[in-house]
Amino acid sequence: MKTKEKLVLVKPRKKDAAEIMQFRQEFIDNGEGDSMPGANKLNQFDKFEDWWKYIKAFEKQKTVPIKGFVPSFEYLLRRKSDGKLLGMLQIRARLNENLFFYGGNFGGCIRPSERSKGYSTQMISMGMRKAKRLGLKKILITCLKTNLASAKSIKKAGGVLEDELVYNNDKMQRYWLRRKK
Repeated sequence: MKTKEKLVLVKPRKKDAAEIMQFRQEFIDNGEGDSMPGANKLNQFDKFEDWWKYIKAFEKQKTVPIKGFVPSFEYLLRRKSDGKLLGMLQIRARLNENLFFYGGNFGGCIRPSERSKGYSTQMISMGMRKAKRLGLKKILITCLKTNLASAKSIKKAGGVLEDELVYNNDKMQRYWLRRKK
């Protein structure tokens, strides 16, 4: 079921704490607590305040908490009609060697109860506008070859498959998106 709901992509705020932790819990309850791409390790934080400090540190290179990582910015995908948190998108300001091959500029996830509605494709397209403000002209997005839903969303958003690489014994697909002028 696809939808043409009006969506917004906004920065998280402290007042979103309870809703973000409920979002996290939905992944855990769905057996996906070990992987929340685009949520900048939210699955590893039991307290919102700790995650908040962590994502804020990523917004400037001099405060990025992990050596070799790049600045990144977290966004929430919300449905305008009811404000529900549907997904998260992490935009990485540039590519290092690891991101060039396996991670890309965008990482995203849609909450399990809201999948297969076209939200991921819309989130990618909206993320392109945010990336433009960072000066990014081309966006690299990767997904496992077995993740057919992500590949479909990336292609619908204009992604062009460049290649496939082996990553942790899995095939990783690399797609490029070019921003529209």
